[in-house]
Amino acid sequence: MASQIPTHNLGPQHFRALMFVKSTASPEKIRSIPAGVTLILDLEDSIPNDQKSTQRHRVRRMFHMGLFQDRKVILRINGPDQPEEMHSDVIECLHKDLDGIMIPMVQSAAEVKHGVDLIQRRESTLGLPPGKISVIPLIERPGAVLSLQEIARSSERVAALAFGHVDYCVEMHSELSEECYQNTQQTVLQVARSCQISAVSTVYLDLEDKDGFKDQNGRMKKMGFDGCLALTPKQAQWALEIYSLTAEEIEHARRVIAAVKEQGSIAMLDGEMVGPPMVKIAQRILSQAALEKVEVA
Repeated sequence: MASQIPTHNLGPQHFRALMFVKSTASPEKIRSIPAGVTLILDLEDSIPNDQKSTQRHRVRRMFHMGLFQDRKVILRINGPDQPEEMHSDVIECLHKDLDGIMIPMVQSAAEVKHGVDLIQRRESTLGLPPGKISVIPLIERPGAVLSLQEIARSSERVAALAFGHVDYCVEMHSELSEECYQNTQQTVLQVARSCQISAVSTVYLDLEDKDGFKDQNGRMKKMGFDGCLALTPKQAQWALEIYSLTAEEIEHARRVIAAVKEQGSIAMLDGEMVGPPMVKIAQRILSQAALEKVEVA
């Protein structure tokens, strides 16, 4: 498939903070989560096998209660390594208020295409608009890393690539430390950018370490990631703060554009040269600010 410019109902701003939410959470707690956080309802890792049917029932109940009518929500289904559960997840839990499906443990484009086929058929049965539900492959197996380009291009529904370092490190027989997976996570980012889709960084396991979380994700933002996976409301709030545009970024972008307009394609700003690459960065920032209606004095 040739590279495409996708038009998803899940844009980059919806991937700043993707927070895993328990189905046992009260409606009040869910409503208290900041609106900018994209919710992930989990049917996979956190649910014992003998409770998955019960979990699907809880998820359906949450949708029927209308808890997600005004916000973005993703369902992490079981992956190709559990085909019967994966099939049941799609058949039982697709809903008009669902925005995306996260498919874990994929290793090939064929596995993503199989998931997309299940989603497409279920959409048709439910009378949902074709292509409504986006797909986010969760890259957490060495085999997936070797097939990244094919996975990213496997369907126009693929809105982002997310990286999960824990299972990846387990299969690599490595420690759960950033130095053991940072090159792979950067490869996920490179492939996502080459395919013009979003890129989501991995979880941070120390739930109380605010400084560590901000340090890691500050570096991920500088690298180019759109956001990260979050495990708690606090982490989700920190992620929103880190990955949102700042007033300083927007103002600097405006000054870059102004300098080039005034001085020509190569200009000086604060003692530094700015040229076409910096203009592209500035234009992207200002376009994003306009899309998100960010107001800066």
